[in-house]
Amino acid sequence: MMTGKRVLLAFCILLVVWWSGTLAQPSGNSCLKCHLRLDWRLADPAKKIADDIHQKSGLSCADCHGGDPTITDAKTSMSPARGFRGAPLAKDIPGFCGRCHGSPETMRKFNPSLATDQLEKYWTSKHGQLLRKGDNKVAECVSCHGVHDMRAVNDPISMVYSLNVPRTCSRCHGNAQYMESYRLPFNQFELYRNSVHGLALLKRGDTGAPACNDCHGNHAAMPPGFASVGKVCYQCHPAEGELFEASPHKEGFDALGEEECVFCHGNHGIQHPTDSELGVGEKAICIKCHEKGDAGYNATVAMRKAIDILVATYDTSKVQLEVSQAKGVEVSDAIFRLKDVQDAIVNVRKLIHAFNEEKFTTAANQALVLANDINREGSRASAEVTFRRLGLAVFTAITLILLFIVYRKIRKIDKKTKNKPYKRTNGIHYTH
Repeated sequence: MMTGKRVLLAFCILLVVWWSGTLAQPSGNSCLKCHLRLDWRLADPAKKIADDIHQKSGLSCADCHGGDPTITDAKTSMSPARGFRGAPLAKDIPGFCGRCHGSPETMRKFNPSLATDQLEKYWTSKHGQLLRKGDNKVAECVSCHGVHDMRAVNDPISMVYSLNVPRTCSRCHGNAQYMESYRLPFNQFELYRNSVHGLALLKRGDTGAPACNDCHGNHAAMPPGFASVGKVCYQCHPAEGELFEASPHKEGFDALGEEECVFCHGNHGIQHPTDSELGVGEKAICIKCHEKGDAGYNATVAMRKAIDILVATYDTSKVQLEVSQAKGVEVSDAIFRLKDVQDAIVNVRKLIHAFNEEKFTTAANQALVLANDINREGSRASAEVTFRRLGLAVFTAITLILLFIVYRKIRKIDKKTKNKPYKRTNGIHYTH
C-alpha cells in the first residue's frame, strides 16, 4: 500500500516538474493567449490588435512593449531581464512611438514613403510644448491614432481618416470641462459641422474639403497667428489670396493686427458668402469699417449695384430660356452660353478681394455685355413662345368657326331632308 502511495506521489512530482517546464518553453505569442483569458480591460488590447496596422506589418506585442512572447510564464516573459517595458506613461508616449517612427532606417523596412519627422514636429506643436512642461492631459500619439487598433490613414475606420478628423479632435476640444483649464472655447466642432467646409466634408463626403488638420497642422498642430491665417486659407483659395495681397486692405490689416480672411468670413463656422455681405445693407460686412461718405463706402455701393444688375440679368435670361426650352423652342446654344455668364459672375465675385472699384465694375460690365446678349436671345425665345401660343389660338378659333359652319350646313341639309315627302311600297305618301 505504501508502495502505491509512493508511486502516486512520484507521479505527481514528475507531472508538476513537467508542467513547470512547459511554461518556460516556446509557445507562439503568449501575450495574446494570456490576455484573452483576462478581464475586459486587459483582454481589450488582445482583441483589438488583429486589425492593427502594426500587427499586419508583422510586428508583435513585444516589438513595442518588450518581453519575450515565446514564454508562457507571465513572470518570466514580462521580466526586465527580457526587456519588458510595459505600458508607457503619457509623457513617454511620443518617444515610445518615435523609436521607430523617428528612425528612417527602421521605417524603410515597412513604409519608405512615411515621413520620419513626426516626433520632431510634435515637440514644436502646442501639444508637445505643454507635454514637455508636465501637462499630461494634452494629446499625444495614441490620443489621435488610437492604441492597439491603429489603422492606416486611408482606412475609413481610422481615427485620422479625413472624414473622422473633426470628431477625433472634438473628443478633447469639444469637451467643456476638459477645455476649461486651458481657457479655450469648446464649440469649434459644432460651428464647423454646420459650416460650408463641414457640410462638404461630413455631409457630402468631399474629402477635398478642409478638416482641422488642414488649417492647424497635424503633428505640428498650432493655432495660426493673425499673420499666417491668410496663408492657410490661400492653400485652397489662391486666386482670392493673390487679389488680397495686392489690395489696399492688406497693409491696413497688417497694421491693425487683424486676421485677414477671418475678419470677414469667420473661422470654424464659415458660411457660404452671399452678395448681401457686399454693400451697405443690414448684413453687409463693409460697413463694419467704412462710414457713409468715405471712399470705401462709395466704392462698395457701386460694386454692389454692378453685381446686382449682372445677377438680375442672368436670372432673367435663365428663366426665359428654361421656359422656352420647356415649350419646345430650340435654345440649347443660348443655355450653353449661359454657363459662361455664370463663370463670369464667379470671377467678378472673386474680384471683391481686390477692393478695387474700377477693376470690379469693368469686369462686371464685360460680363453684363454677354448676359445682355443672351438675354436678348431669351427675349426672342419668349416672343416665339408667345407667337406660337397666338398662332395656336388663331388656328383653334378658325377651326372652331369652320366646325360651326359645317355644323350649320349639316343642320340645314338635315332639315330639308326631313321636310321632303317620300313613298312607301303601299302607295301612300308620307312626310317627315
